[in-house]
Amino acid sequence: MPIESDASFHAVRRYGRPLDADPRSPFERDRDRILYSSSFRRLAGVTQVAAVREHHLLHNRLTHSLKVAQVGRRMAQRLCKDYRDFAKEVPGGKNGFPDIVESAGLAHDIGHPPFGHTAETVLHERMSLYGGFEGNAQTFRALTKLAVHAHVDHGLNLTRATLNAVLKYPRYQGEEVSESADRRWPYRKRGSKWGVYRSEEQDFTFAREGETDPGRRSAAAVLMDWADDVSYVTHDLYDYFRGGLMPLHSLQAECPDEFLEFARARRKGEGYKAFDEEVFKRQYRDLKRLMPDRGWRDTREDRKILDRFQRELLSLFFNSVSVEQSEDGWEICVDEIAEYQVEVIKELTFFYVIRRPSLAMVQRGQKEIVARLFDDLMSMFARHRNGRKNPDHPVPTLLDDIYDGMERHEKVSGFTRSHEERRARAVCDYICALTEDQAINLYERLSGNSVSQGSIFGTWY
Repeated sequence: MPIESDASFHAVRRYGRPLDADPRSPFERDRDRILYSSSFRRLAGVTQVAAVREHHLLHNRLTHSLKVAQVGRRMAQRLCKDYRDFAKEVPGGKNGFPDIVESAGLAHDIGHPPFGHTAETVLHERMSLYGGFEGNAQTFRALTKLAVHAHVDHGLNLTRATLNAVLKYPRYQGEEVSESADRRWPYRKRGSKWGVYRSEEQDFTFAREGETDPGRRSAAAVLMDWADDVSYVTHDLYDYFRGGLMPLHSLQAECPDEFLEFARARRKGEGYKAFDEEVFKRQYRDLKRLMPDRGWRDTREDRKILDRFQRELLSLFFNSVSVEQSEDGWEICVDEIAEYQVEVIKELTFFYVIRRPSLAMVQRGQKEIVARLFDDLMSMFARHRNGRKNPDHPVPTLLDDIYDGMERHEKVSGFTRSHEERRARAVCDYICALTEDQAINLYERLSGNSVSQGSIFGTWY
């Protein structure tokens, strides 16, 4: 197929498509493809921190992704307006760059499994012998292989610039992080994790073509990453203050020793370097001045106070971004004070919410669900197929289809897996395509604990 006539280097797609009269730019089409994909819609059923079944109206992965996209787009628009030379040289230009950042924000969580980081821990363990698991790598795999678009066989066929913008950690598992990234905090240009499976090497090479510094994020990826942090810390405060878990109105006038020691110990455990504890304390005190001065009673006035607080935080973080030109090209810079403020809010969330015994108990059950699903589906698939399909031992249709897709792709790409590796990756991909309700329902059916176990209906099947 011919490549789109309006495609520049950054706007080109890996797979051509028929020429048409579509008035949208390539980057606008990227945004729309992501927004209309079932992979994106599924995020409404995936947790952010607490389970989506909670009685309180909390943010889920879908509402989080929408806010990341909006915050990222607005920051990109402001930078293109304030720095005209940057706008001329950045991928997409002043009109296309905001679309690229917004698309990356929409897509950045598409590969994350049900139950969030809890499930990631289980899948990382189960996949240790089969190429590993990482949520960001799964997102890149979903966009380039698993998500569905009518005109191609592999993923959504996004432009080079959008795929590069999604790569928060543009390196394979086992590749070392540069010393500069390890020693500095914060260091937005590079992350400390890996984010690509070896099976997506051709897509990764395509997305990174033109980048001269391996492992360095694109400008759009840096903005998306900052928008991700800004969005989740602000809506975590919003959710858990309203839910009564985070007493923002009654934090002590002086820094509580217990909180500071907790935060310090966590940073030590994560290996943070060049972190100034005194700056952290000062920003904690400064942020307290912005926080609501009364407890949540669910009145209209409470909602207005909380909305003003959230808007003030967003304005602070929104205006903390600037652009500098260096020998390596244009760099997105985030004010260091804003980085410390975001870190304070992250630690408050861990201190008051994530370390709660009630959440730990829920997460233990979630780990059991994911582990049982993985093990049972691996066993089912072993009976279902060993060279050919056995109709007497069926598996979910989507799981079969994912396995078949891997076989087809391997014939074209040259990347090879053993049957067991392919089976494990297919099971992992399948679990990452489920919502939390679907995962729970499938677990109940497989374990015989479902009250509706006699039903033949199950959309996941």
